[in-house]
Amino acid sequence: MKNNLHFTITISVILIFLGITLISINFITTKRDEVFSTINLSLLEEKKEEESVNVETSDDNENVVNDESDNENVTENTTYEYYLATLEIPKINLSRGFYDKSSSLNSLTNNIKMLKESSYPDETNGNVILAGHSGNYYNSYFGNLWKLEKGDLAYIHYNNVKYTYKITNIYTDSKDGSVIIKRSPSKSVLTLITCTKDDESTHTIYILERI
Repeated sequence: MKNNLHFTITISVILIFLGITLISINFITTKRDEVFSTINLSLLEEKKEEESVNVETSDDNENVVNDESDNENVTENTTYEYYLATLEIPKINLSRGFYDKSSSLNSLTNNIKMLKESSYPDETNGNVILAGHSGNYYNSYFGNLWKLEKGDLAYIHYNNVKYTYKITNIYTDSKDGSVIIKRSPSKSVLTLITCTKDDESTHTIYILERI
C-alpha cells in the first residue's frame, strides 16, 4: 500500500514538473518572439537604402504555388535583419513585419512567410503572396483571417510607401501540395494563404486588389 502511494506521489510530482516546464518554454518563446518583432520593426523604420529586385510576372488567370506549410525545416537563427515590409490589417489588429523571400528568416516557424513565387509590392500587376499559420499558437499570425470579409482593407508598408488593398475574393483549396491562386493578371494584388478554420483538409485564400 505504501509503495503504491509512494509511486502515485512520484508520478504526480513528475507530471507537475513537466507541466510547469512546458508552460515556461511557451512563455519564454512568446516573449522572445515579441522582442525580435520590436527590434526588427525599429530597424525597418530606420532603413534608408532601397533594394532593386527583378521579378517575373505571369499572364495566367490562375497561378499555382507550392504548398510549403507542412514540410519546412528551419534552423534557429538569431541574426538581426531588416524586415522587407509590414502587413497591417486593422480589422483584426494585425501589424506584422515580414522578411524578403531570400532571407533565412523568411519562414512560417516564427514569421509570416513571403513565398518564392511572390512579387514585390511596387511591381505593376504583381502578386504579393504571404502565408501564415492559423490556430491559437504564439506564431499564428493569420489566426484571425477567418473574420475577414469582402471589402475589408489591408495595407503593406514598403520602402516608405503605404499600399492599400481591398478583399475581392475568398475561397478554399484542398491541401494537395499546391495552392491555386485565382486573380486578374491586369491587377496588382495581395494574396494571403492560411489553413481553413476548423478544417484540416483545406487552405483558405484571400485575394485583395490594390486600390
